[in-house]
Amino acid sequence: MSSTSENQSSEPAMEGYGSVEKGLSGNYSLSISGLLSESWDKTRGTKWIIHLAMGIYMGIYLLLIMAVAVAALVVPQSGGLEIIIELIMLAITTPLWAGIYMIGLRRAVNAPIRAGQVLDYFSKTLPLFGLYLLMLVLMLIGFALLVIPGIYLFIAYMLAIPLMVDKKMGIWEALETSRKAITKRWFTVFGLTLVIMLINFVAMLPLGLGLIWTVPMSTIAFGILYRNIFGCSQQTISENL
Repeated sequence: MSSTSENQSSEPAMEGYGSVEKGLSGNYSLSISGLLSESWDKTRGTKWIIHLAMGIYMGIYLLLIMAVAVAALVVPQSGGLEIIIELIMLAITTPLWAGIYMIGLRRAVNAPIRAGQVLDYFSKTLPLFGLYLLMLVLMLIGFALLVIPGIYLFIAYMLAIPLMVDKKMGIWEALETSRKAITKRWFTVFGLTLVIMLINFVAMLPLGLGLIWTVPMSTIAFGILYRNIFGCSQQTISENL
């Protein structure tokens, strides 16, 4: 596992963006209105790329559901087998979710994006799966402890997955870096999350048509959030062009 200081020293200078060092010290700006305005502007010309990426994600997820349904007809089900199936599904979908995160981040730094980038992180399946599993366990423990600790961790760990991919961090390092940095502006990040959830809920009401705009905006918004706090590595900007 690499150290945080090593990640900081290898990080390229990104003028106007954040960095791991700035994130951990709380030296970053975060405006909900400004972030949403920028993410809205950046949806221009990218909506259908992001929707196609989401479609790839959902298509693979539905194929997994169908495979599980067929297997249930052939193989007698047991509690242990169901847990194994759930873990396999998590292992497959977590790299896809990392791909969605990274598409949002690349758009946030004006790097080219393509829908197929959602498939680019299967090489990191095991560490991403380990991170997500540990994150779920810690959040469940938090929710069991009077709920509030679980809500805190749900927000605080929000950027752990892109940290692992973008900054090449290990599991615990990514979780703790995300938690420590977000804690500096926890209520602002919590407010941003609530506003984005509300926007998407309202967008669902007119037959879901508003989601055409709000889903890409939300994806880019979390990319901008990450960029403002941690910046973006040069490798992420230049890879897969």
